[in-house]
Amino acid sequence: MRSFTASIYLCVLLLSLNILRCRVRTELVEEERLQEYHARDYSWPLPELLPNTPGWNRAIRRRLSQVERIPNDNHRYNSWVSVITSAVVSPNFTENGWGLTRAPVDLVEELRQSLHNGLKKGPRNEKIIEVIEVDEETRPLFIDQPRLDKKVLRELQPMHEKWSGVSLKGAIAYGLRVYRNNSVLLMHVDKPNTHIISCILHVDHSEDSEPWPIVIEDFQGNTNEVVLESGDMLFYESSKCIHGRPRAFNGSWYSSIFVHYYPTDWDRYNRHLESHYAVPKHWHRQLPPQEGLEDLVMVGTSMKEPGCKDLWCSLENSVKWRGPAPDGGSVVTTGWDPTTMTPPKVDESPLDEELAEL
Repeated sequence: MRSFTASIYLCVLLLSLNILRCRVRTELVEEERLQEYHARDYSWPLPELLPNTPGWNRAIRRRLSQVERIPNDNHRYNSWVSVITSAVVSPNFTENGWGLTRAPVDLVEELRQSLHNGLKKGPRNEKIIEVIEVDEETRPLFIDQPRLDKKVLRELQPMHEKWSGVSLKGAIAYGLRVYRNNSVLLMHVDKPNTHIISCILHVDHSEDSEPWPIVIEDFQGNTNEVVLESGDMLFYESSKCIHGRPRAFNGSWYSSIFVHYYPTDWDRYNRHLESHYAVPKHWHRQLPPQEGLEDLVMVGTSMKEPGCKDLWCSLENSVKWRGPAPDGGSVVTTGWDPTTMTPPKVDESPLDEELAEL
């Protein structure tokens, strides 16, 4: 194999030239990329994941086995970049990677008014995005609200800092996206340079909408399906936790705003290159099929498992949550009771039990 050029974004493999050409300013020749790979002490098999929990290990190593069997070189490389980012490049800041809470009431009401006013005036069609699978006639709409987006980014920052435990800088808040009937949001991770600590704030949906869960894989190896109600806010580590809405939406419309931050000491200019440096040197080799391992298919930088119902195999054993989240500032997450939305009970010590009997 001669030289390759790689990047984080859409790449086109030119087999005749043996070059991976991509749409970014920075291009990596494979020989130079491998020098950085070794200089950073990356190795294969991966010695340890971040975090190194049993469930996360099980989920990520299964997905890496799928990645090694993707037939198209370009798709395989893109999948390596996505999964290796989740596995070792992006650190985790929370125990589980996600949480469900309520957004400030006044801010939600302002967003709802903006949404319904925008729907009456006639929103524009959103540009085609590979991560969203939908018929052309029902592609998402978009309501532009730049002033309100900036307000959301500013006012929600303290809540994100409290949840993540780190000081943050605002990257972007964008909305309002209005999904329409039969939309599918494929599973993916977000940009590792700026989309680190994030939330999806659900604004509202049409009366005829069926529950449309956001699916997110946590650091304990669980696949969570979370149905959001208006005003619910899903925190998530978006460059690390694979997430999406692989079940097709059934309803007239469904609208949210997306909010992203990054740590104040984050190298947001070069962070995306680290995802390339971490890709192991054998990425260009395709392994033969493995019995019992479902195919993983890349669509741009998003992914699906077409051999399974609703395009994602672990939905069969998902943990199901349904909003609204409790009031009072609590954050529901893995370990809570998904039925009652209550935190785990703290085991009482023998002394506590003795005192309780007095």
